[in-house]
Amino acid sequence: MKRLIVNADDFGLTSGVNRAVIEAHEGGIVTSTTIMVNMPRFQEAARLATEHPALGVGLHFNITQGEPIARPVSVRTLLNSSESFTGTSTKLAGRWLSGRLKKAEVILELRAQIEKALAAGLTLTHIDSHKHSHALPVVLEAILETAGEYRIHAVRLPAGPLLSGGRALVLNVVSSGYRARMKSREFRGTDTLAGITRTGKWTRDWLMTLLAGLPDGVTELFCHPGYNDADLERIQTRLRASRQVEFELLTDREIAAEIVRQGIKLISFASL
Repeated sequence: MKRLIVNADDFGLTSGVNRAVIEAHEGGIVTSTTIMVNMPRFQEAARLATEHPALGVGLHFNITQGEPIARPVSVRTLLNSSESFTGTSTKLAGRWLSGRLKKAEVILELRAQIEKALAAGLTLTHIDSHKHSHALPVVLEAILETAGEYRIHAVRLPAGPLLSGGRALVLNVVSSGYRARMKSREFRGTDTLAGITRTGKWTRDWLMTLLAGLPDGVTELFCHPGYNDADLERIQTRLRASRQVEFELLTDREIAAEIVRQGIKLISFASL
């Protein structure tokens, strides 16, 4: 059986992103989303999530952008001199490579973000991360050591057979062995991850081809729907016009019809 999770990242980033996620769930193919608890429209996103119980909601663990939820003094190795996160996954990776990134501090921030989401009334189905930071072994270990305490047992696996070339190749190399480590801790993931090589570059032809060739098992397609509005202009992100393109494809009737034609079942991480 072919099963597909369509997960919208960055829920909580702006009101336009929140609206697009909900509309792509109600009138499109989005089945799941991951929420950023330290972003400007988190509370709005949490309210919308509770109003749409069929939408799976996970944590978009964010230690690359914005400010921490934990006390800055307790997570110094994650922050710059302005007490904000470093801004890029490359800088975060540099700290890990130099031995300056402390797992205990990653765990403190992870706990703070999970607990803020739970306090808002959310039941978290899974965890992934902004800028794929959990491809770093220290971040993945922090998640595997901690998330189970909160009854979260699914994690995005940032590697898979659909990944090749460029950033995806790096993720595959860094993430080798992750599936076995997750399984040994009784964490679940999908069989395949789709979308890394196409972030910001979606087209109808690409999406149709992806659906036509979807393998058996469970695939996660992650996406970034949103409205390219004034609020988004004030946010640090490289994804602007592309968010609108993805939203239009995610709500396209022909795309939805292709999923039916291919016998693909849409699910969320709760189904794992």
